[in-house]
Amino acid sequence: MNNFEFVAGSRELLDFIKPLWEKLNKHHEANSDHFSDSFMNLKFEIRKKKFVNDNSLEVKVDLIKDVERDLYIGYCISIINKELIGEIESLFVEKEYRKYGLGDKLMNRALEWLNSNQVKTKIIGVTEGNENVLEFYKRYGFYKKRVILEQKS
Repeated sequence: MNNFEFVAGSRELLDFIKPLWEKLNKHHEANSDHFSDSFMNLKFEIRKKKFVNDNSLEVKVDLIKDVERDLYIGYCISIINKELIGEIESLFVEKEYRKYGLGDKLMNRALEWLNSNQVKTKIIGVTEGNENVLEFYKRYGFYKKRVILEQKS
């Protein structure tokens, strides 16, 4: 079994997730039936600005490092807005590491943080084409409440 290290922080860790976020974005691009062009044009620096420029957001970043390979292999970004709505914003674990329960560990760390900050509501957005993750999130009590449709431009 690999030796994993968890690193927790905030905005200062965002640049470490860039290669992993780009893989997740490519996954969304490849699997979206209607909005793949949105992901093709989305760059990490633009996405990062949401977290860096909005001082009203509290941001938590959890990273997982494979110590033996000296490589980051997973991350989770969680946020809390001024209305005390907590969101698990982005979560990704490299495919070859998914058998170790690391996604569960990231979810538990995010939920512990959200709970400790007494958020009123917890949400997760799932991108069209990535519905296979719904069963994973159901294990944590997250269910579809509404479906938001967007007109393709």
